[in-house]
Amino acid sequence: MSIKRRALFPLLCLLLPLAPAEAADELSAEILKKARSAAVEVHINGQMRGGGALVRDSSGSVFAITAAHLFHTPRDICSIVTHSDEIFPASLSAYDLGHDLALLEIDPQAAKLGGLRLADAVPRDTQFIYNLGPALRRRMLILPGRVADSRISYTDFASSKGHIRHYFAAGINPVFTSGGMWINRSGEIVGIQHGRLLGEKAASSGLSLVSPPAAIRELLSTRNVASTPGIGGYVWELRNADTDMLEKFPAGTKGLFVNPVFEGRPLSEAGIKAYDLILSCDGKSLTRRFELLSRIRSKPSGSTFELVVITPGKELPRTVILRTESLESLWK
Repeated sequence: MSIKRRALFPLLCLLLPLAPAEAADELSAEILKKARSAAVEVHINGQMRGGGALVRDSSGSVFAITAAHLFHTPRDICSIVTHSDEIFPASLSAYDLGHDLALLEIDPQAAKLGGLRLADAVPRDTQFIYNLGPALRRRMLILPGRVADSRISYTDFASSKGHIRHYFAAGINPVFTSGGMWINRSGEIVGIQHGRLLGEKAASSGLSLVSPPAAIRELLSTRNVASTPGIGGYVWELRNADTDMLEKFPAGTKGLFVNPVFEGRPLSEAGIKAYDLILSCDGKSLTRRFELLSRIRSKPSGSTFELVVITPGKELPRTVILRTESLESLWK
């Protein structure tokens, strides 16, 4: 073997193992065909509002799952449009505003298109996943992404004036991706696209809010309108506040500040005002908002919680009782 060939041989040995790994990131032709068949546009009152996915329940019945915020009211008239441009009537059957999910009953003729399985769990961090939907009003684009954080998070959600429970995916997320499904390489649905985190100056941060598959499975199984506990305002971590806000509280104070507070709803009824700081819930000190919201979600709506609260500029905290509401009962 010549010197030149000896030099190339180790390099080829290093490069060859990379080819299967690159191929492993792609969807097979079979999976892609099934996914396209199950991906639909969701039209509300005649207008294309976002995407959706056909799913089968345990009995084999086919439904469509999408994002609840595509609807203006639960009485809106809706339909689905398939990849082959077939139009089928649909109706809102059940919804879960805590996960921004809507379950649609569809024309039985749509069952011929099949439906995808739900994954057993949230994919692991950094795993490749793919979003299918009518992004930018186009026909079922396939947008690649990765799981940015598989842990459950809570984000303020304007459409329900509550918090959505989700995990994070990183990737391209233009407008009209809402309601589109995320799938893994096996063609299983790992979540539904809901919203995008917006930067201070950019239109999008490249981070998407994705529902966990367990929430989709629950709605598909019960087919009931959920009763998501809500607090009537948004909470934020004090550690992320501006310096001028931090200076209004005693040094070393930890907690969650509230802004806004919606009039006539639980936080307001408990006497909490905008920029008040919640120090603890039922004796548990708070630093991250998931600590409060996961506790709130662990009990049925209408449950009570003891909060210790301090007002900016005050040194002494006070104790209040918060009684949660059902987000779904407010959607009319």
